[in-house]
Amino acid sequence: MRTKMLFFHLAYYILSLLIYVGFLYGSAALFRTSNLGTVIAITYGFLYLATPILIAVIMRFSLLKWYIDPLAAAEIPLFLYFGCVINEMNRSGIPFFDAILEFNEKLSADSGSGWFFLIGLFLFSLVASISFSRKEGKSISYKLISKIIS
Repeated sequence: MRTKMLFFHLAYYILSLLIYVGFLYGSAALFRTSNLGTVIAITYGFLYLATPILIAVIMRFSLLKWYIDPLAAAEIPLFLYFGCVINEMNRSGIPFFDAILEFNEKLSADSGSGWFFLIGLFLFSLVASISFSRKEGKSISYKLISKIIS
């Protein structure tokens, strides 16, 4: 039983990241357009509206038996951060640590608004992950798992 639960825990973290990546690439493919204004509006809509909604849904299925799940809360902000660092590496052709410095400089622009966004996204994820029933093992995820295992 314990190894099955470990499998479900790992599957949750992997699946939640894959869902976010799939949603990201799926929405990008869905809205291919040559109109720059539309692309910018869709990007902001996805980043500031769809991402928090998706995070709120994903956090409801967390399996960590704590009141909050900091691991799941950090997953999407870290993915965005390292995805942008890798994008900076590929675009500029610079080494990894130089890309980190370059991207950190961009996050610090405009009085650190990029950092505030990532920290805010993490804090929102923490709040969305609050669950008192999960601590007791009575959340929707545990009910689904008990039906699968039984």
